[in-house]
Amino acid sequence: MSITQIQIGQTRLLFGRDSVKGAAEEVKRLGGRRPLVVTDAALVKLGLLEKLEESLRQGELDWACYDRVMPDPASASVDEAVRLLREEGCDCVIGIGGGSVMDTAKCTAAMAANGGSLLDYDHANTDYREFEKGSLPLISIPTTAGTGSELSPYAVITNEQAGRKATIGSPMLYADAALVDPSLTLGLPKGATAATGSDALAHCIEAYTSVKSAAKPNLIIDGLVLQGVNCLCKALPGACEDGSNYELREQVMWGSTIGGFVLQYGSGAAHGLANVLGGELHVPHGNAIGMLLPHVVKFNRDVCRKRYARLAAGLGLLGDSEEALAKTFAEYIREMFRKLSLPSLASWLKETDRISELAELALKDKCTRQNCRPLTREDACCLYKKAYHGNYHLQNGNRSE
Repeated sequence: MSITQIQIGQTRLLFGRDSVKGAAEEVKRLGGRRPLVVTDAALVKLGLLEKLEESLRQGELDWACYDRVMPDPASASVDEAVRLLREEGCDCVIGIGGGSVMDTAKCTAAMAANGGSLLDYDHANTDYREFEKGSLPLISIPTTAGTGSELSPYAVITNEQAGRKATIGSPMLYADAALVDPSLTLGLPKGATAATGSDALAHCIEAYTSVKSAAKPNLIIDGLVLQGVNCLCKALPGACEDGSNYELREQVMWGSTIGGFVLQYGSGAAHGLANVLGGELHVPHGNAIGMLLPHVVKFNRDVCRKRYARLAAGLGLLGDSEEALAKTFAEYIREMFRKLSLPSLASWLKETDRISELAELALKDKCTRQNCRPLTREDACCLYKKAYHGNYHLQNGNRSE
C-alpha cells in the first residue's frame, strides 16, 4: 500500500500503512544519531512500539526511552524527560502515542534547547515567554486519531501549581516529520475511538467557526475543514463499531490529521470548557469534548449559520434555506453523538454546586475567548449543566432537548 508524502510547512508528513517503518530514515535525514523515544508504559506493554524499534534497529540507530508519560501530563514530566535526554546524550526526539505523549515530546524537544521553566511559556500568563531557539529535531507518531498534535503548533500541559491546563503554542513546536500510520489504531476500543474522534471533529468545526475564521476566512483552511468534517462524520461511527476496519480507520485518521493542522486558525468553547474539566476534574480530554460539542454547536448556531450551512451541504444534508441547513447540521451532530454513547459530566462531577466555579475558570481559557459567540458566565454554566445531564442522549425513550 502506497504512502502519501506531503511537505506541510516545516513538517514532512508520511501518511499510510507502515509509514512508521520510515522512522530511522527520518532521524538520519534530520541529522540525528540517538533519539529519545517519548511514550507511555501502556503502549510499550501493548507492543505498539515494535514497528518503530524494528526501524531503528535496521537503521543501526541506538536510542533511549522515556515511557512515563501519563494522561494530562504535568510539566514535571517534561522536566524529567529533558533530564533523561541530556543524561543519555540524545540529539532528537520521537513521540509515539496519543496527544499527551506527543505534547510531552514537543515540549521536551523545545525545552532541551531553551531556557527557563516550561510554564514560563504558558499563554494563560499575560507576560508569557516565547521560545527563542529552535527545538531539537522532532518526529511525531500518533497512535490515536484525535488530537492531530502531529501537525499542530500547540501543546497542552497541566500546570500543577495552578491546577489547570496550560496551553503552549509556538512555531517551534511543529514536528519536523509526522509518521501517520492508521494501522496503529486498529483494535482501539469503541470508547477511546469515540472520545479521540470527538476531539478531532471539534478541531475542524471550531477552527472553521472561530473568531479568526469569521474575521479573516482562509480558503485553504476552509477547504481542509470541509474534507475533515466529511471524513470524520462519515467514518467515525463505523470505526467505533468495527475496530478492525482499516478503511474506516484511515478516514478517521485523515480527519484527525487535518484537524490538527487547521487548529492554527483557532478553537472555541467546546475546547475552552473541556480544558477546565481536564484540569479540575481529570476528565479525559476527548470525553470532555464529546459531552460538550453538540451543545456548543447548538449554542453557536445562529452566529455560525452560514458556515454550518456549508458544512451541512458538504455532508449531503438537505434544507431549503441557510437557516434550515444550519439547524439540520446541529441536529445531525447531536444524533451522531447520541450514537457514540459517550458518558456525561455526571460520571466525574457528582453534584452541580461546582459548576459556577468551573464556568468562571472556563471564561479565562484562551479557547473560550476564540469562540465565535461570546460566552457569559451564565452561558458557560448552562453548557456545563447540559453536559452534566447528557441532554443529547435518549432518556426514557424520548429525545431530551
